[in-house]
Amino acid sequence: LGAMSGMMKYPNFVAEEWSHVLTWDLFVGRWIWLDGLRRGVFTPHSVLLTNLIGPPGLLLHVATGILQGKGFPTSEWEDDERAAEE
Repeated sequence: LGAMSGMMKYPNFVAEEWSHVLTWDLFVGRWIWLDGLRRGVFTPHSVLLTNLIGPPGLLLHVATGILQGKGFPTSEWEDDERAAEE
């Protein structure tokens, strides 16, 4: 944590780190929300945690899906392929 605080003194590092964090928050948070809509999984707590601290929110979403009996998230392409086969 001390090293991270020291690097925050450099504007280039701050710009790179914030773009990385915002990208994660936006894309992964959106994916969690859309996956929750598609599979009927409760997502507000997972999206909030993703926006606050990142990867643990994704893990919480996976755990929520399992606990709700919806299983692991799948990609939309896998679902489309299964629907086409039926």
